[in-house]
Amino acid sequence: MRNVRATGEAVEEAADGLPRRQRTVVLAVMMAGTTAACISQSMMIAALPTIMHEYGVNASLGQLLTTSYIFTLGLISAMTAYLVHRVNSKTLFIASMVCFVAGCAAALVAPNYPLLLVSRLLQAGGAGIALPLIQVVALSVYPKSEYGRAMGLVGLIIGFAPAIGPTISGFLIDGWGWRSVFIVLGAVTVVVVALSFFVLTDAVKREGPRERFDAASGLLYTLGFCGIMLGTTVMESDGALELVPLAAFAGGAVALAVFARRQLRIEHPLLKLSCFRNRTFAVSTVLVMIAQMAFMAGSIMVPLFVQDVQGGSATVSGLAILPGAVLLGFLNPVTGRLLDRHGARPLIVAGSAVLVAGTLAFAACDASTPTWAITVLYGVRTVGVACLMMPMTAHACAALPLEDLAQGTAIITSFRQIFGALSSSALISVMALVSANELGVDAFGFGVSFEVQAAIIAVGFVIGMLFLPRVRRRS
Repeated sequence: MRNVRATGEAVEEAADGLPRRQRTVVLAVMMAGTTAACISQSMMIAALPTIMHEYGVNASLGQLLTTSYIFTLGLISAMTAYLVHRVNSKTLFIASMVCFVAGCAAALVAPNYPLLLVSRLLQAGGAGIALPLIQVVALSVYPKSEYGRAMGLVGLIIGFAPAIGPTISGFLIDGWGWRSVFIVLGAVTVVVVALSFFVLTDAVKREGPRERFDAASGLLYTLGFCGIMLGTTVMESDGALELVPLAAFAGGAVALAVFARRQLRIEHPLLKLSCFRNRTFAVSTVLVMIAQMAFMAGSIMVPLFVQDVQGGSATVSGLAILPGAVLLGFLNPVTGRLLDRHGARPLIVAGSAVLVAGTLAFAACDASTPTWAITVLYGVRTVGVACLMMPMTAHACAALPLEDLAQGTAIITSFRQIFGALSSSALISVMALVSANELGVDAFGFGVSFEVQAAIIAVGFVIGMLFLPRVRRRS
């Protein structure tokens, strides 16, 4: 009888996802490669002082090695829905990893800062394909009833990997220099590419009409967000609102308005913005973006605070956020299962409350705050992020029909990364504008920036509780 039951479960599992052993192998290989791409998001944070000195650039230009990477990742992610419907997922993943390896190789030999920045954008191109792809694959190999678990597993790398980036790079930089970061990342990715040829399969479910690429939409989307990113960067560099950043903001906003209008009118949009007519998808996506803002801002600003305000080393700044990163890795699968069992609203309440509390506590920190307290507060915020980011991603995708799954993950990934990059730059600008020193980093500016974050998180909580539809859970 037990064998009959097991056989029946296996048949059901295979019809709605992949068999357990096969999906474990597929996800393990893809997660290894995507982990390298995600770690690369933040590994340059600890190296910034050294790189700035070596190439003679200021902090505003230096931080582009991180923010432009994340920003480009978000832009490329928007194109992935088209690629997923057109290209075998195995082929697409291998191509993304090859692109990432090429970027690592270019960074090793970059003779100047502009070429180093270009190599980072090449890496981001590969990451921008791999990150939404693994989410589509995870949701394809798991049955819909286990979407929370699927996103929890993906959350292990989306949340955990960028958070440990500064810690890993701190050790590598202190021991072998900043170029060793790219040697390690490139070597890991080469191994992943070799394994992919033998163990991966095309695991993506494709329903509905095949996507067509709209070049005009891609151009508008890129120009729009690039304009806003330029405005943010120039404002951060100059420390004031002037004509150039305002014009860049305005031009970017107009391009994005035209983009949005076009997506709702054409038959094959780059991003199917009509998904936002689904209220669950729309509200959940907003919460994901806010959680990403809190996560990225903390991951960048806390190491800067430890180094520039408290005088700690690159290794110390990385170790300060390491326990929180480990905690996030453990919590993402847990919160995914909680979503499957209890729904989204309890997680929104718990996540928002913890995140606001931790953020306000950070606002009160100064140069005399013990490093252990910084570590604890970062961990507290991590709990809030874990309750919101990946559970709300799963909740949003579960609200869409299967044929819109690739579009939904592309939208969420793109918006999450772009908003994270823009918000991080904006929050650094806030810190720089109110700081009293030339570096733009002091305890007062740090506190003001975190107070702004707390206010945004509180607004997100209100939006979630007021507008997210209630769903009756089966007992």
